[in-house]
Amino acid sequence: MTRSLRVVAALGVGAALAACGERAPASQSAPPAARPLAFQRGALFVRDDSSFTFVACGTLTEQVVTRSPRSQLDEALAAVNGAVRDSAFVEFLADTGRGALHVRETLFATSLGEGSRCDQPRLPFEWVAVGVEPFWRVTFDGTQLVLERPDPPREVVFDVASSDTRGGLTTIVGTRTIDKLKELKLGILREPCRDGMSDAWYPYRAEVRVGERAYAGCARRWER
Repeated sequence: MTRSLRVVAALGVGAALAACGERAPASQSAPPAARPLAFQRGALFVRDDSSFTFVACGTLTEQVVTRSPRSQLDEALAAVNGAVRDSAFVEFLADTGRGALHVRETLFATSLGEGSRCDQPRLPFEWVAVGVEPFWRVTFDGTQLVLERPDPPREVVFDVASSDTRGGLTTIVGTRTIDKLKELKLGILREPCRDGMSDAWYPYRAEVRVGERAYAGCARRWER
């Protein structure tokens, strides 16, 4: 065998050995999916040591509650009770892992003197905005805005034309082709709000413009 053939053969054997010695990279498992937050409603109690316990609607079991600094739970309690004390009816989104409730977002809070509200059904809406003097309500279910008010027409339905969120402001515009009221614009700002009639706490402020009228009030999200 010539010298050149011996070199080629040696290179071929070396390449084969190197290929045999290579190991496929270990497959990396995907990170576990985030646990979905659970919607909770019921009575929240503040203990003497400032810790929280919670009794969900339809149960008698007390659960320990912790909260994220951004959950606004303390802020809601202080708004309803004048300080972080006593008790309140609350609705929130929480992580339910590890045998405890860890509140991530507070959706609504009011005094237990207003009733537990446990008998009220969950509404099939994405947003609800309310105001007083005079009373009005606007609901948004993803396709329609519905205005309710004491003046006739008492209920006006608008088809959603656009929905836009920029920073902490969500603007939803609804239109209709009949009657004088052609457009309704709902603005929702991420800013805590108090209902002047019931002293309930909401995480959003709302403004509604329809025709020549403007209404100011509070708003909340609903988890459907």
